[in-house]
Amino acid sequence: MQHLRMWLLIQASNVALTDAPMRWSMRALLPRSMQGSRWSIGAARGHRARAGLLVLLSLLFQGCALQQWQSTGVGRYLDSHSLTETLAKLESQSPNDRDLPMHLLNRGLVHHLLGNYQRSNQDLEAAKIALEKVQALSLTEGLTSSTINETFTVYSATPSERVLLHTLMALNYLALQDLSSARVEALQSDLRIRELADENADLASARFISGIIFELNTEWSDAMISYRKAEQILTRRKLPIPDLLQQRLLQISQQLGQESEYQQYRTRFPRALMTLPENYGEVMLLYLKGKVPSKQQQMISLYVPSLAHHVTIAQPYYPPKTGYPLVTSQPLGTEQVKLQLLEDVDELAREALQAGQAKRIALSLARVTAKHQLVKNSRKKDPILGLLSDLTAILTETADIRSWNLLPAVIQIGVIQLPAGSYIDLGHLDAKAVAVKGADVTPVDLNSVDLNKKASGSPPRSRRLEVKAGATQLLIANSYRPLGTLVLH
Repeated sequence: MQHLRMWLLIQASNVALTDAPMRWSMRALLPRSMQGSRWSIGAARGHRARAGLLVLLSLLFQGCALQQWQSTGVGRYLDSHSLTETLAKLESQSPNDRDLPMHLLNRGLVHHLLGNYQRSNQDLEAAKIALEKVQALSLTEGLTSSTINETFTVYSATPSERVLLHTLMALNYLALQDLSSARVEALQSDLRIRELADENADLASARFISGIIFELNTEWSDAMISYRKAEQILTRRKLPIPDLLQQRLLQISQQLGQESEYQQYRTRFPRALMTLPENYGEVMLLYLKGKVPSKQQQMISLYVPSLAHHVTIAQPYYPPKTGYPLVTSQPLGTEQVKLQLLEDVDELAREALQAGQAKRIALSLARVTAKHQLVKNSRKKDPILGLLSDLTAILTETADIRSWNLLPAVIQIGVIQLPAGSYIDLGHLDAKAVAVKGADVTPVDLNSVDLNKKASGSPPRSRRLEVKAGATQLLIANSYRPLGTLVLH
């Protein structure tokens, strides 16, 4: 079937694409083993055969468009189905090579939300490898995107998605008690940010989580650098600094003896929580909330002087933003954890789309102009060919609406101080608790993770997290399942 599609593309290029670049782009879709074979040029004879090929080609391109809609529809599916049902939906799909990275990213995220942390990292690691291969774009992809549409290229992910991939893997490793691997992801995240050299890729959430990982590893200077960068990113974006980040900046700058910086933070953050009362413990909550919207397609009419008339191009867009409050609260029994915005992932997705708009429109106009020239040349040869070429041009004008559309809309953080001996009843919560500070933290339940001990596999699921005196623990949770209750003893 794949070879038949390739053969149809080559026949159509011989039939209708009279200019060399477009003809080459179609021919380049053939496997090398077929490019010099008897299938390559001139197999179709007569107007009927040529017209039939163009019809089949139109159906092929329309099928590719429908496949794109199916692969991107998982976001809408989750709106009305459970995580388990969404995972089953993803498992039932057989994505093509172009959409495989996006499929792996979404499936890996669903596994994370369900608490399947090892499976999540298996998918995310496979996605990471696939995305590395995409970086060197082939001649074939460049030509097919400029002459057909962008959906013929392999999904490459936005800069912020590339960094969030490392961040999510780091969280998985923390939940699996594997501090060493979490540290590797933190370092790779920093390298990725440097490599991309894009403000949209330098994420406060990635820096903050790296800071936690370095704290766990008692690398205080690196932790301070990460927290400082997180603060700088939020300041640049004109967002408030969460109380928890204020607290970490104050505590570590004081611990490192950076008196001048410490005094600056004290002036800026006078209300930041500094010390734990005696016989109290601290629980930090990292909360993945909501879901980014899925891209949609819109048709835009623009005037092209070289053609002396308007043309219609397909462009992706996001629906209007509903917005999330900067501060919310999450109940823990009789207590409330104040959650503050750390990362607006929804806004990052919109910024990435906007950043590529000018290039995308220019490419679309060049492509549509070339298609119109194709139609004009075909009409000179045969009216039927001209009509079918026009149909093919219309059907192949499709916007690339692919994205990692199961990412959380926002990432929030909060902190609460609780009496030692308190228990957070996690119930069926998809959450993991991690010991951040306190050498004597040996939780009764393995759901609370002692990161000084490397895990040999997934820790057993349990229902309660004990609050330890003088300890700081991180609870990783998401909005798809409500938190349990806090039981005070």
